[in-house]
Amino acid sequence: MADQRPSTSQQGAQQQQQQHQQQQQQSRNGRKRRLSMNRKKGNKKGAHKQEEQTEPVSLLLQPVLQSLSSCASGAEMTALLGALQPAPADVDMVLNMVKDDLRRVLNLPNNQATIYEFGSIKSGLLFKDSDLDFYIHYAREKSEREEQTKLIHVICGRMDKDRNFTGMVKILGAKVPLLRAIHVRTNLQCDINFSNARGCYNSKFIHAIMKFDVRIQQLTVMVKFWAQCAHILTSHKQMNSYCLIMMVIFYLQTRKLPVIPSVEDMQQNIERINFGPWNLGYPQEIQYYTWNVSTVRELLVGFFRYYSEFDFAKNLISPYVGRLCSLEELGKKAIRELAPYYRAVEREDYPEFVAGPCISIQDPFELNVNVGKVLRMNVLMEQMKLSFKHAYGVCQRLQGGDFSKLLAALLTDVQKLPKQPKEPKTAPQPSTSGTKPTANGTVAPQQQKGDTPTTNKTQSSTGVPAGVGKNSCWYKCRLPPIENELYLVKQILQARDRERKTIITDERVRQLWTECMLDFIVDILRKLYMVKVEPIAATSVAAEDNATEAPANPVRTYLLTCERQVFISRKRIYISNEADLKREIEISKQRWEKNHALQFSTRAEMVAVDGAIELRVPNDQPKNGPFRLFIDTCFLVHIRKCLRGYFMVMLAKTKERARQLKAVETEATEEMTVDAAKELSPSSIVKDEKDTTTQTLEGKEVQQTKVEGRDEATGLAVVNTIVES
Repeated sequence: MADQRPSTSQQGAQQQQQQHQQQQQQSRNGRKRRLSMNRKKGNKKGAHKQEEQTEPVSLLLQPVLQSLSSCASGAEMTALLGALQPAPADVDMVLNMVKDDLRRVLNLPNNQATIYEFGSIKSGLLFKDSDLDFYIHYAREKSEREEQTKLIHVICGRMDKDRNFTGMVKILGAKVPLLRAIHVRTNLQCDINFSNARGCYNSKFIHAIMKFDVRIQQLTVMVKFWAQCAHILTSHKQMNSYCLIMMVIFYLQTRKLPVIPSVEDMQQNIERINFGPWNLGYPQEIQYYTWNVSTVRELLVGFFRYYSEFDFAKNLISPYVGRLCSLEELGKKAIRELAPYYRAVEREDYPEFVAGPCISIQDPFELNVNVGKVLRMNVLMEQMKLSFKHAYGVCQRLQGGDFSKLLAALLTDVQKLPKQPKEPKTAPQPSTSGTKPTANGTVAPQQQKGDTPTTNKTQSSTGVPAGVGKNSCWYKCRLPPIENELYLVKQILQARDRERKTIITDERVRQLWTECMLDFIVDILRKLYMVKVEPIAATSVAAEDNATEAPANPVRTYLLTCERQVFISRKRIYISNEADLKREIEISKQRWEKNHALQFSTRAEMVAVDGAIELRVPNDQPKNGPFRLFIDTCFLVHIRKCLRGYFMVMLAKTKERARQLKAVETEATEEMTVDAAKELSPSSIVKDEKDTTTQTLEGKEVQQTKVEGRDEATGLAVVNTIVES
């Protein structure tokens, strides 16, 4: 009888397969949570559990401290960079090894792939434990998001069969869909995307700046590693290295003796590279003579001092401008260097720069993009402020000591923001202190018994509308009035008042703008974004007889529910009349039928505050995932163009109504003119003239008879007088 047991070769293959499966399972257990658009209800985020755990210390910290303790005086930065960064020869060897393995899984039949590395490996800021970022460009370009998603699934399936990659994670809900995998031979994490070509360009720009002055690279490497140790660059991925590098560049530009010029100055006398209205040009070799001779230590201490005193809520960080500017100046169009941005927003209908919610960092090329919008949690923003202040305190304490001891203290003596205890949930208050539901989904607070009634003036001075506390929302989108919209509103008021009976003041224009905006946004969400918007009524409250009136700025609370996306990768929209609006609505319905999933259900609030419209999301709502993707890639990108279109439709309808009224008045005037003409027709005029002539002749005959009688009497009298004489 033949032996039924497997052969030695079969046993070896089975063992290898089992080991491969075990490695995949271990990598899945240790990987980060998948950012998916369709998160199941039971898949809780577990963010609070991550916060309770201490952040893992970088594995490079101990080698760095050893290098600093044994280095000679004056060689501190050389020792630091040697412990943090790999040798260039090792980088080239590892990069070639990873690229060779990637080509085998990326090349498709009749569609060859080109691999471009970007990020820290391209900018010269690579650490020994850094990830590798790759952009893949195919000969037959995959531009649509749906095609990129399918491609990620195909490449992931190929990697699953290739033993050189493990731990594949498909991150489809991010702004840039990517595939994350671990390269087995090098044990490095690879992030692969198929649409972020701009990342390669930005990395080359940073590399050009790092080459300009060795102090810039040394300072940036030190700040980046310090941020990892000081709880700024955390696993939450709220703050990223790119934002931190922009902060370093901006700091070096704003010195009394700048170390590096602004991006606007760099773009002078070089060839322009057009990307829409933006200029992506920069010199490969920066030609600039700096009078700043500060050491790296002095620049490092100055960096911590600068941002420990920086007002992040009011000021703009703009490497393009290269000087300190406020967000108020940006809104008033008072920054001379940003003339290209103002032209793009006003003339070419590009979305404007949206500040905040915590920090405003302007992209050096796409001037309407806020790269600092990734930082959304107030806790992490407060942690960053605390880290800057604490680091500057360490620098002051060790002001006269060795530089190596200062560097070691900055990396080890860090302070973490204490966790704030959660407020206990209180039972709902009785009706006397509840909220009063009003029409149209608004919620207004009722006044409690014994409280002093507050006036509208007091409400406007506090700046906090009813129903929303100062720190009760994790997201706040502010839409202030822009010049183009106010101009259209003024045209609407002028079309209504054709006879110019009233004076159109700026206050009246802004009042009408505010009244229209809230209704327009709700209608745009429903008809163009295909989002279900349901007004949320407050809990039933018995209104008191002496209840106060609703506040001047009531809060509208809605439940936003979305199932499919219709705006991602959509071409620019243009609405100038009602026909254009109907066309765009039909396009949204057609894209709805394609069933591109984007599911979320979030409560949101809209309110008019200080002449602007604010969209707020309470803290108890999800902070990541599909809703954040919708806000970043759909709502903020297209909302201004949609609002402008709605105002143009409103203006067209107002003018049409005015023309109709004028036509009615003209018709009535013509009828009156016809009646008058009939009265003044030639036949009637001749008849009237004949009657008048007859009457006149008869009157003349009578008058002549009377005259003749008088003449006869007079003649007789004259004759008698002559005879008597």
